[in-house]
Amino acid sequence: MKSTIQLSKNRIFPSLKSFVPALLLIVVACTEEIELDPGTFYPNIVVDATITNENSNHLVKLYKTREFGEIEVPMVTGAEVSVSFDDSIIRFIEPDTLPGYYYSEVPFAGQPGIQYHLRITNYDVDENGVIDTCEAFATMPNTLVIDSVGYTYNNDYEFLALTCYAWDPEVKNYYNFKAWKNDTLVTDTLHEYIPQDDEQFNGNYTNGVTCQYFQDEVDDEYIVNGDKLTLEIQNIDKAFYNYITSAQKEYFGYNPMFGGLPANVYSNTSKNAIGIFRVYTVNKASVVVKDFREKPLDK
Repeated sequence: MKSTIQLSKNRIFPSLKSFVPALLLIVVACTEEIELDPGTFYPNIVVDATITNENSNHLVKLYKTREFGEIEVPMVTGAEVSVSFDDSIIRFIEPDTLPGYYYSEVPFAGQPGIQYHLRITNYDVDENGVIDTCEAFATMPNTLVIDSVGYTYNNDYEFLALTCYAWDPEVKNYYNFKAWKNDTLVTDTLHEYIPQDDEQFNGNYTNGVTCQYFQDEVDDEYIVNGDKLTLEIQNIDKAFYNYITSAQKEYFGYNPMFGGLPANVYSNTSKNAIGIFRVYTVNKASVVVKDFREKPLDK
């Protein structure tokens, strides 16, 4: 079963961006200065927390929401952060040199099938003298076992695609795909992620499904013979999948004719907080490029 994941149109057709200014000139007949009233600002805590199946000191980042026009990102310092699972509780420590960054006091590897409970307290986000507490729950999915990865080149749009060969389990799964070139992550920002459910291949062999790609026009993504390409597959839960897709919709924008209004990005934290507690497994597989092309003099 040959299948192709629907890739981000912004990465395949970056030239579409150039049409936006011209389109605005056409449809806007006049301009008028409008003073916006941002309304009353209510500060909130923003949670950015990650646990994976890799043995490491996992990280929780805590921010405050910014008021309209504010440039600096205010960090939440001095909080008490912990993650509990089974009969264990692991504290997260904030280094003096990294305010708002909390690392697990000991390295550990998350286990598939285990539910993790994130608890954050001892902070006063609105500075009203009342200690706040928020929490989140997430269960780590199983790891997708990769047989191998390959690559194909698209001459029309000048990109090299990474393909994957693996058996997808007969349960609903959600994935996030990242691409590495010679041990350097080239899809390192959220708008470059490719999240995907397994609707196209649930319970079947993926047989070379396209997962990520490298664009010729991007210098650090130009591929030549001898490059080692690595596909990183994250087995994510539905909450993280919803977080990525909703954030990408806000980043790329909506269809002005048929799209909805801008909205808050999906969160899986308690109601007195916003953000994401992502718990997922990671697996990687690599391939070395051969019989393709040599590096040109201008690269």
